[in-house]
Amino acid sequence: MILQTKITILHNLNLTVTGLILILGFVFFFFIFKYYKSGKFYEKMFIKQGKIISQERTRISSEIHDEIGSGLTAIKLYTEHASKTRPDVREIQHIKVMIDEISQKINEIVWSTNTENDELDNLVYFIEDQTRQLFKHTEIRFHSEIDQNIPDLHISNQSKRECYLLIKEIAHNALKHAKATSIKLLFNFDNEHMIISFRDDGTGFDIGNSKGKGMGLENIRLRAERLKGTMIMEQYKGTMISVKIPLKPNLAPKM
Repeated sequence: MILQTKITILHNLNLTVTGLILILGFVFFFFIFKYYKSGKFYEKMFIKQGKIISQERTRISSEIHDEIGSGLTAIKLYTEHASKTRPDVREIQHIKVMIDEISQKINEIVWSTNTENDELDNLVYFIEDQTRQLFKHTEIRFHSEIDQNIPDLHISNQSKRECYLLIKEIAHNALKHAKATSIKLLFNFDNEHMIISFRDDGTGFDIGNSKGKGMGLENIRLRAERLKGTMIMEQYKGTMISVKIPLKPNLAPKM
C-alpha cells in the first residue's frame, strides 16, 4: 500500500513537471507573439525596436535554458532513479522542493518580461513582497520601509531583473549566513537615484576568510555595477548593505 502511494506521488510529480514545461513554452511564445503583434513594428523606430525585441528574445531564451533547463534535468534524473527503487519520503520531498524552485523562477521570468510591470513602483513592491515571502516561514522578523515619493518612471526589463536578483542574493546570504533575528529592507529616492538598504542584526562575516560568502558579495557588487550603481557594506551589530542605483541609465528605452 505504501509503495503504491509513493508510485502515485511520483506519477503526480511527473505530471507536474510536464505541466511546468507546457506552461513555460506557452509563456515564451505568448510574449514573442505580443511583440510581433505590436503595431510599433511599423513605426519609424522599426530598426531600433527590432534590435530591442531580438535582445529580449535572446535574454528570455538564455534564462529559460540556464535557470529552468538544469532544474528540469535534475528532476528528471531524480524521478527516474526513484521509479527504479523504493523512494523514501526525503527523496520525494527533495523533488517537491526542486519543483517549487522552478515554479518560482518561472514566476520571476514572467514578471520581468511583462511590460505592465515596467513602472518603478511595481519593481519596488515586487521586491518587497518577494523578500517578505522569503522570511515568512522563518524565525527572522522582517520589516520594510518604502519612501512614498517613488518617481513615475519605467525601468528596462534587464534592469528590473538585475535589481531584483541583487536584493534576492543579499536576502539569501543573510538567511544562510547572518544568524540574524531581524531584517530590515529600506527603499529611498532622491531626484536621480534609488537607494536600497538591507540591514540585519546578525553576526556579519569576514569577507577575507569566507570564500563562499565572499563570492556572494562579489556577485552583488557585479550586479550593482551592471546597474551603474555603487554598493557600500558596513558591519556594526550586524551587517548593512546599501546599493545606490542611478535611475536614468536604467530607464526603459523610448519607443
